[in-house]
Amino acid sequence: MRSKRDVLVLTTSSIEGRKIKSYLKPVSAHVVAGTNMFKDLFASFSDIFGGRSQTYQRELSAIYNEAIEAIKAAAFNIGANCILGLKIDIDEISGGGKSMFMITAVGTAAVLEEGTENIPRVTQFEHNPDIVSLDRLTFLNKRKSIIEEANAETLRLTDDIWNLITAHQVTEVAPYLFKKCSSILASTEIATATQTKYQEFLTRYIDALPHETKIDLLYSAIEQHANAEFIKQISNILQQLHLLDFDRCRQLLEHNDFNKQKVGLKIATFDKPHYDKEDLRQFEHIKQIIESVFKERGMRVMKKQLLSSKEREVWNCECKKNNIEMGVVCDNCGKDIYGFTNNETGPAAALDLINNKVGLLVKCLN
Repeated sequence: MRSKRDVLVLTTSSIEGRKIKSYLKPVSAHVVAGTNMFKDLFASFSDIFGGRSQTYQRELSAIYNEAIEAIKAAAFNIGANCILGLKIDIDEISGGGKSMFMITAVGTAAVLEEGTENIPRVTQFEHNPDIVSLDRLTFLNKRKSIIEEANAETLRLTDDIWNLITAHQVTEVAPYLFKKCSSILASTEIATATQTKYQEFLTRYIDALPHETKIDLLYSAIEQHANAEFIKQISNILQQLHLLDFDRCRQLLEHNDFNKQKVGLKIATFDKPHYDKEDLRQFEHIKQIIESVFKERGMRVMKKQLLSSKEREVWNCECKKNNIEMGVVCDNCGKDIYGFTNNETGPAAALDLINNKVGLLVKCLN
């Protein structure tokens, strides 16, 4: 299982012919929506035919699916691959003259034995392949228009657009979003609050994508872009969403660009949602690569001390031939003997973090 979307969600308490390896704990998810949202839907009677509102049903379906996705994420984060006994409750919360709806999803997180991939899952409502509704046709046309505007770099990223491309996983606009992010972060005229809001929307958009798509988009963006602030933001998303991928991390560590290697080193200290014994072997391999890649870039020399015959060890930085005390950064470029600034995660610090994590994992897995 590589993604929260791979978590099986079942309304039954057991699965015929399948063994449950362990029950973890109850998990739940809550989604709250204001009643104003539903009242607004009835403002136009053109949407209602035969006593039913297609828009109303669509909004309820979206909230239901949001609750399902939230409880799947909660189970995935504790290492479960299945939720048993799913129950959905809808309650009305009122107070202060206002009312809200709350959908609660509750179930038991469990770990199934291997070979359960073909069990049907609770997913978004399927449409009939032989019938195309007007709602679906309208959405497809809107999706097409969004992609075209993104390709032409004219797409205006309103809240509604963000919600649509996130809910429907419109991956075709990702290159435009990344380019927009890079320009926003590089601009000194855009308010910090606006930049922060964009970063939050981008993180939410990425988080809604399938696991393999997240990995490919984010790691490829790091490999292809040179903007340091943009790469920092993408790295932050990787860290926030616990998207350490050993294969892609190794590619960065072994890159021919030292700046990419630095990013790979930082990512090597990030987390996954859960670990197994195979990850211990992967960490050992990562440690070997770090030790082989990050060599001293300055030259160690011995220098005689003033008014003394004793010598002390110093180093010459690659940017400027001057003598620097060991453990001190160069006063010209601000980097240490390995080529890292004080604000960057150096190889020694990264190895310490990895070793600490491995030590804890060994205790848990043995």
